[in-house]
Order: sequence, then structure tokens, then C-alpha cells
Amino acid sequence: MIRGRRPSSTRRIVTTAAGVTLLVTATAATLARYLPIPNHLALYAVIISPYLLPTAPVALIALLWARRWFLATFSALLCAVVVVSQLPYYVAAKPDPDSVSVRVMTLNMRFGRADPRQIVYIAKQRADVIMLQEFTLEAKEALSANGIDAAFPFQALDPRVGAAGVGVYSRFPTTADEKVGGIRTSLFGMRVRVEGAAEDVRVVSAHFTAPWPQPIENWRAQIAVFPRTLAQLSAEAGAGAVIIGGDFNSTIDMRPFRRAFGNGGFRAAAEQAGAGRVLTYPSNRRFPPLIGIDHVLTRNATATSLTNADIARTDHRALLAEIDVPRR
Repeated sequence: MIRGRRPSSTRRIVTTAAGVTLLVTATAATLARYLPIPNHLALYAVIISPYLLPTAPVALIALLWARRWFLATFSALLCAVVVVSQLPYYVAAKPDPDSVSVRVMTLNMRFGRADPRQIVYIAKQRADVIMLQEFTLEAKEALSANGIDAAFPFQALDPRVGAAGVGVYSRFPTTADEKVGGIRTSLFGMRVRVEGAAEDVRVVSAHFTAPWPQPIENWRAQIAVFPRTLAQLSAEAGAGAVIIGGDFNSTIDMRPFRRAFGNGGFRAAAEQAGAGRVLTYPSNRRFPPLIGIDHVLTRNATATSLTNADIARTDHRALLAEIDVPRR
């Protein structure tokens, strides 16, 4: 019987040290997803955590090579935890054949500067409802000048100076438009009547304050009150679908954000569609976006696809989703 050659003592020590370092890194990255975010240091740790998760299988290989069986076993268990936590975002939910499709688009316009011609062009091709953030009066006028009113005549708009404005444009007739209370930064939306749908669909454009560089307390306060806002939306919608799109300044790795919408029966479109990590920010650099802080959330609905698109003069990519809502 031929056995593998045992690594030399020096090589084993070096490989063990590398394996342990990688194992500690992977463990910290995994734990970061399940911890609260009390300060900026914890925030940075969570943001970087997905880029460190691949160190888990590398640690396993190194520790197996060094024949550190106990540590290798721990590494294998950690790899399993990583797979279990990430796999749902890469496995699409089963579409409901008895449903009606609604195409939505959400975009942070960066203080209203995003290219209006490009927004209208993409929306005409790929959306039935548009949810905009950092929506200003100048942006509203520019979008109108580029033909958005003809294609999306039903509107619930709350333009403001700076970053607080939001708006929703729809091809579908609206039955009501309303401001959603409870969050300092605006949430604004409408109920739309989708032909063939069992109930009116509630559509909301959302924008949370950024946790950085300003104090993190404002972001934490919004995340804390978000479940009550979602409960209100759910109660008002009843059996109808709810779709919320926007810039949440939060990633799927942030436990407070996941808990805020997950406990209310809402699902992330990225998870439902099996789209994985859809990175949206920053989009105005020479390198690709590094984090996904823009999301589409659904209740009583199922996202069947989620993609993104580059828009000039903004630092966010647009998200485009196809969402099935219950048929009448």
C-alpha cells in the first residue's frame, strides 16, 4: 500500500500557521453576519465579510495538508455553515403558474443627477413600475422632458432638495398614493391596479439614511422601526402583494436588516430569484460595484428574476425585477 508522503516538520508548521490564520479569518467573517452592528468598526467588518468567506475552504485544504485533523474537522463544519447561509441566494424559488407578472425598476438618482434619457429608455423597455430615490424637482422635470409621463402616466411623487425625495411612476392605474409613516427618510408609494391580479398591488419607494460617514445611530433607528412600518403595510395590503424597492444602505450580510424585513413575511427578490449577490454600489468607479445596498423586497409575491443596469451620472446601478403576484 502506497501512502502519501508526510509533510516535513517545517512545512507542516508553516501550513498549520497559514491554515489557522485562514480559519480564524473565515470564522470572524461568518460570525459577522450574525452579530449586531453597534458602531462603524462592526459595520466595516460586516461589509468586508463576504470577501473573506472563501478563506474557509482554503483553510480546510491547508489543515488537511498539515494533517491537523481536529482543526480540519472544524474547518469542514465552517464550510458547511457558509454554504447553508449563502446557498438560498443562488437557488430560485418555484414560480407560481397562477400569477401575473409585474416588472419593476428601482434607482438611486444621486441627488437627481442620473441621466433621465437613459432612465426613460431602459424603463420603457423593461419596467411597468419605477421606484426612484434621491428624487429632486429638477429630476422630475428632466424625466418629463424625456417622455416619462406618456409611458408612465400614473405617479406618486415626493421630490425634495438633496437626498430625501422619492417617487413612483407606473403604467398601471393607481387607486391611491400615500406617504408611509414611521421612517425619517421618506417612503412613498401607491396602490396600483394590475390587470388580472387578485388585489391591488402596494408599491413603495424607500431610502434609508447611510450608516457612514455620519453617525450610525440614525441608520440603527430606522432599521429598528422598519418592522413596524412593514407590519403596517402588510395590514393595509391584506391579501394583496407588496413590493418595496430602494436604497436601504444595507447589505444582506447585515443581521439587523435581514431581521427587520424577514420577520414580517417579506423576502428579498435576490433570494427568491436565485440571483446571488447583486452588487449596485459604487457604480461610478473604474472598478465594478463592491456592495449591494439596493434591494427589492416582496410580500405575497415572488420575484422570478433580478438583474441590474448601469445608469450614467449616478453612483448606483438600477435594479430590475420581474415579480409574480397572485392572479384573480
